[in-house]
Amino acid sequence: MSGIAKLKKVELRTVAEEIGLVVNEGMKKSELRRLIEDSDVFKNDNEAVKSAVEDVLENRNKKSDQDSEIEIERLKIERIKLELQLAQVKANGNNTSFDQGCKSEPEESLDSLIKSVRTLTINPP
Repeated sequence: MSGIAKLKKVELRTVAEEIGLVVNEGMKKSELRRLIEDSDVFKNDNEAVKSAVEDVLENRNKKSDQDSEIEIERLKIERIKLELQLAQVKANGNNTSFDQGCKSEPEESLDSLIKSVRTLTINPP
């Protein structure tokens, strides 16, 4: 069964436990895979193993999706914070630095905030 080869150690442990195998704490990935493949359940009831593997892969995909959503929300919050900082800098900034033709420290900070906001607004792949 090729699905077992794709699983991580923790996932192999979960599959083994779901099909009723006794798993030792210190087992390596190869030992877990061999335990599953040598079991009577694997040999006689391949559908049960296939179902357990599919459940584990489905849980992995759900977790990956949730992690992606959490990261997107974190980036949105960070973007809002930076936009708020930008608005505060604009509201509190003085206009004398524009007349001098050189950038003051708050203006450089403002530029870095703008770059940060632009970076954070790029959609993740």
